[in-house]
Formats: sequence, structure tokens, C-alpha cells
Amino acid sequence: MANKRRPKKTRGLHYRRYVYGPVASSEGERLNPVDDGLLNSESSTSTSMQDESPDHEGDKSIVDSRSFHRQWYGEVWPSSKFQKVDVLGVAIALHEGLSVLPPWQEDDYEKRLQNRKIELRGLKLPFEIIMEIIRHTDDSERRNQLLICKSVYYMLLPDVYSYPKLSTTNFLKFVDVMMQRENKRRFRDSVKVLDLSNLIQAGKVSYVSKLLKRFSESLEVFMSSQSSFGLSSLVSLRYCKRLKVLDLNLVSETVNLRELFRCIHNLPSLEQLSFPRSSITCEEYGMEWPPNLWYLKLQGGITDDFLMNSNFPDTITNLEFAHCPNVTDEGVCDLLGRIGRQLKRLSAYYPMPMLSATAFDFAFLYCPNLKLFYTSISYISGDVFSETFLPELVNKNRPLRNLIIDSPGQLGQGAKLDPDDITVAVSEERLPCLRSISLSSLLGWDFMSEPVQNLVSELEWRGGAVYRL
Repeated sequence: MANKRRPKKTRGLHYRRYVYGPVASSEGERLNPVDDGLLNSESSTSTSMQDESPDHEGDKSIVDSRSFHRQWYGEVWPSSKFQKVDVLGVAIALHEGLSVLPPWQEDDYEKRLQNRKIELRGLKLPFEIIMEIIRHTDDSERRNQLLICKSVYYMLLPDVYSYPKLSTTNFLKFVDVMMQRENKRRFRDSVKVLDLSNLIQAGKVSYVSKLLKRFSESLEVFMSSQSSFGLSSLVSLRYCKRLKVLDLNLVSETVNLRELFRCIHNLPSLEQLSFPRSSITCEEYGMEWPPNLWYLKLQGGITDDFLMNSNFPDTITNLEFAHCPNVTDEGVCDLLGRIGRQLKRLSAYYPMPMLSATAFDFAFLYCPNLKLFYTSISYISGDVFSETFLPELVNKNRPLRNLIIDSPGQLGQGAKLDPDDITVAVSEERLPCLRSISLSSLLGWDFMSEPVQNLVSELEWRGGAVYRL
């Protein structure tokens, strides 16, 4: 009677025969192939890449014979996981100065090798030329172009974030991304234009201050929102040494001009400044202006005392008046009498209720070097083009090239000025350089009438044109 408790004979079952290549065992056990690879030197790598070209794909025997000496470990049995290593092949490879990769790095090497072959086949132009071509495409394609490769991503990232399009829906997400510590170096020099004009309220006051500090090394243009611009934001402006444009036009909070100039007077690159439209507090007038300021937009609660007592810099060539409810003819006359000769552009926007109906009739008299004059019909009359207020200059031609006359649409405003007044001034060579006249359709003029057509003919004969706003 057989002893069923006696263990079965298992001699020989734990021993396997190891060979190269896929073979089948006597029990029908199938070998699992493993990846092979040997990281050769540059010469051997280039040789292997040439050997694996499409010209040799059909000859499998050549591929197998050439790849045989690179396979330094054999097949792995699925159960025992045993494997035979070609010790002699590895020793010879090391003796020849080649590098032998362990099995767990073979996959990474093969992927890098395949990527390198793809790059060599696909890269026909230098990377710099490819980037220059991409930058000439439409900006709307930038987000898709970031997915080309990692090199293109890092090259285009500053272009994408140089002028972020911010709104109420994405502003908080933008702040969260920018304030993360790991993104500090990535976006530090990217943002050049920070436009918050589409935001009614930019969250907490500290958000604007933090953004100004974060982008202080690269920011060139800043347009504030209606609110969330406090003292902390003013203090942060002093760190933006590359700031060129500061637009506080939409700020609805009270701004102290003394604190504002204290923060911006040492900005060497600041060129354009727009005062806030809201109320302004100013008790001192001896402020120090930025050294390179050439554009100034006066608006808000400024008074005649500010215009008459402030020392405006000689660098200002573009001056605008807008939303100045406290400014009168006296303040405007005093200011233009002092800096009018250096101005090349002068603009007067509606409404300014304290100005008279002839406040800017003397603009050409005080500003003989104007190249552009924009005014509302509410502040001029027909006398502005008379010989008294528009005399012929001595030793030079008046350089005015663009004349823009707007209108708020009030009844009777168009009767203050006649088209013949402009035609006579042009025909008498008192405006010899005038090439463009833009007239508002709210003036109430009949553009097909004879006076307007005479003006059009006179200007076209001189190479200019008349436009309707």
C-alpha cells in the first residue's frame, strides 16, 4: 500500500536550462523576452543608429547578428525568474571603454535613442530660426504652440505672460498662480504689461501691491482698476524701476499727490503719467517730477493753484485736460503761457464745466509748435482761426498737421464755428502743414454743403483729407 504522506519526488523540477533566445521548455513553458541594450560611446551610438535605418529593416538576419553582441543578459523564466548573464561580453565591452547599462535603465536609454533619431530626421532648421518663425504667427496660436515641446514651451512662456488678458473671471486664478513660491522665478521677468482696467474691483488691496512687487523687475506698463489701489500699492510702485506708463485714470479712491510723487519721482524710465479721475488732495506744489516724463494727463480734483504754482518739467511735450471740474480759464492760460512752446500735442476733453466757451481760443498763440490739436467745440469759437490768435510764424512754418474737433452733441454748438474759418486759415498759409482734419458728425454740419466741400477741396489740393468722426 502506497504511503500517501510521503512527499513526491521533485528532483530536477527546480533546475532549468538557460539559453539565448525564446525557447520552450519540456512542460510547454514559454520564455518572456526582456529588453536589450548597451549604452555605447558616440561612435558606436552613431553606428547603431545607421544600422537601424530603413535600408536595413528588411534584413532581419543582419539586425539579429549585430544586436546579438549587445545583448549581455539572457531570457527570464516566468516562474523562477532566473537569468543567464553574458559575463564575457560585458567584460570585453568594459575593456573596450564602453558603458554598460543595467537592465532597469534600458527602457530610458531606448526612449532617448528613439527621440534623438526623430529629432535628427525632423529638425531641418536651426532652433533659433524656428522660434523666429513661430513668433511671427498669430498671437491666438500661442497656447497651442506651447505644446510642441519643452524647449518651445520655455521660450514662448515669457511671450504668453508678457501681456496677460485679465478679467473678473480669471484674475483670482492669475494671482494664485503668480503668488506660488515655486513660480516666483519662472514668472519673475515675464509680465511687462499689467492691465487691470477691465476689473471693477481687484479683490483685496494687497493683491495689487503683491503683483507690483512680484513683477517689479520687468513691469513696463501698469493700468489700475477702479478700486483696490491704496497706499500700499503706491509704495510698491517705487520698486518698478522699468515702469514707462502709469495710468491711474480709472481709480475712484482719493489719491494724495504728495505721496504719489514721492513714490514715482525716482523712476528713471517713467514716460507717461495719467492722474486719477477721482478727487485729489494736494497741499504742496514743489513736487519732484520724474526725469523723463513727456506725456501728462491732468484730470480729477486739480485746481488753478496747482496749475499756477507747480513747476512742470521741460520734458513734457504731450498735455491733456480731462474731467477737471475745478479748472478755469485763468489756470489754463497761466500753464500754457509757461510750457506752451514745448508742447507738440494738446488735447481738451469734455466735460470741464468751469471753462468758458472760448477757453482754448488762444491755444495756437501760446503753443506755436503744436503738431496735433484735439478740442471740443465747447471750448473754442471761430476766433481761434483768426489772424489775432493764429498769426503767421516768422522764419518757419507752423507745424500743425492734425486737427480734431469733437462735439458733445449739444444744440447750437456747431454754429460757434464755420467751415470757412478753417478754409481761409489754410488758404492764407497760416496752416501750411495741415494734412488731416477730423470733424465730429455731432457738429450739425451738412458735409455735402458748399462750405464743407470747399474745405475738402482746399485740403485735397494740398495732399490732405477731411474725415468724419
